[in-house]
Amino acid sequence: MKTFYFLLMFTSLLFASLDDDLSTINSMYKNADYKKACRFGANKILKYRESETFVSIFAFSCVEADQIDKSASAAVLLKQSPKARANALYFSTLLLQKKILLHAMFDDFKISSLTLPSTNHILSKVFDLYMQYRYNNGTKLDLYKFTDKNNPNESYEMYKTTESGDQKVVIKHYLNNKLLNTHKYW
Repeated sequence: MKTFYFLLMFTSLLFASLDDDLSTINSMYKNADYKKACRFGANKILKYRESETFVSIFAFSCVEADQIDKSASAAVLLKQSPKARANALYFSTLLLQKKILLHAMFDDFKISSLTLPSTNHILSKVFDLYMQYRYNNGTKLDLYKFTDKNNPNESYEMYKTTESGDQKVVIKHYLNNKLLNTHKYW
């Protein structure tokens, strides 16, 4: 009987801890504190690897913080439900698009008729525009300028840089020629 009571207490503490941590990471995400949520989730992901909600919020936070590589662990874990598998595909797509852009920009990797899923994430939008440009023009440039095909007031600049020994692709996002965000991917 004591063993059963101990197991019951331990299980309820574990679930209380998950509820508290879900509330914490969800609050960070809703308050757009993506880097903090990503860091928090990275420290807890192994503990809550069975919680598709926790893993998904962690990975979405990392994507929003431009730390796409960290979402790879979530893509591996998200497999039990259709929604989880869709999230895993989203994270995997962004990671692959990022890696292809880095390879193409720094190593002159020739992209021919490669077809990947597309998302509404800025990296995915620029990847699609880059693919169309490379396929049609085939010219390697130092600076690529793209206009969003769905919103002509939205534009992007993409270029490569090396900072502190790290090779990065930088994407600048503009709306009406005003800089909204700068994203760096390595």
